[in-house]
Amino acid sequence: MRKICFIANLFPSEKDPSFGSFVGKNYEQLKSHGNEIVSKIVIDYRTHGIYKLLTYVKFVARGIRAIAKRDYDYVYFHYLTYSTLCLIPFLFINRPKYVINIHGDDLVGVSLTHRVMGFFSALILRHSAAVIVPSTYFKDCLLDLYPWYQKNKIIVSPSAGVEFALFKPTLCSDREGFVLGYVSRIDEGKGWQELLEALALIKETQPHVLSNFKLKMYGTGSQVGELTEKILNLKLSSLVSYFGALKPNELVEKYQEMDAFIFPTHRESFGLVAVEALACGIPVLASNINPVNEIVIDGKNGLHFEAKNEASIAQKIIEIVTMKSSDYRILCSNARESVSQYNSTQVASDLVNELNQRIYNQEY
Repeated sequence: MRKICFIANLFPSEKDPSFGSFVGKNYEQLKSHGNEIVSKIVIDYRTHGIYKLLTYVKFVARGIRAIAKRDYDYVYFHYLTYSTLCLIPFLFINRPKYVINIHGDDLVGVSLTHRVMGFFSALILRHSAAVIVPSTYFKDCLLDLYPWYQKNKIIVSPSAGVEFALFKPTLCSDREGFVLGYVSRIDEGKGWQELLEALALIKETQPHVLSNFKLKMYGTGSQVGELTEKILNLKLSSLVSYFGALKPNELVEKYQEMDAFIFPTHRESFGLVAVEALACGIPVLASNINPVNEIVIDGKNGLHFEAKNEASIAQKIIEIVTMKSSDYRILCSNARESVSQYNSTQVASDLVNELNQRIYNQEY
């Protein structure tokens, strides 16, 4: 049994169940494979302004105390920048063994905040026992930024995977109309603006396509106000319904209500929501970007469109809404099998085995 000090600046809770949901899954997977979490230092709800600053001050202080205890075999960090602030005092003396699970913007973010918070990233990475990234594409990004990092210390593990026993197709009678679903943050870079503009374009040029159509949007973020305002300004209220954040136990039901899922993201480190939808047998319309196009295969389990291009998005929405039933059923029949390698049971087992190889040079 390995003893782990687990430190993450995002973690789900009853108060905020969608906050770092995959981090929570990863935490449970580590425990289920015989590891003991001796310290759990997390932020488990969203805060803003001065409250966010105070939350992080407390978080870093608790992290420093937990690392100083030395009652663990290694420290497991989620997020390269914010969470590892508590590691900085130990980098130059009495350094612990640690691994880092990188998510996305913590490695490639270009905002001033990410640049400032990432000031120590190179030093932190240099002394890590292993780094976990969500995709092969992101492994390449890491090596592009830090070509000196040892390739054999990088573990590719797709964001805790998907629980296939839970995310599965449902047998249902033929439904009237067409439901397109969006499950993602309402933030910059997620493509929700172009999605709404694409619908407005279809409404203007081919309104008959939308005669029995509905877009259902789920998620929360910093741009919710802008989203609701844009729906009104584009006069899409009869076509678009925004429901806010979903609890993890609500996801499957909502996917199963969809006829297709849309993922208009500008950048992504993996694309877990696309895998969840495909596991439920739902075709996915997605931006043609790495690594999403490794999950969504054009013409096999979904359709690609050009990222940030409302005309391209509109074209693919029209294509799937008007698609022949036989062609649509082919996409559905391919969906689940196409993502079978992301089954959470196998993903968790592989990750634990890879960690043992890197840290202890042994396998279970």
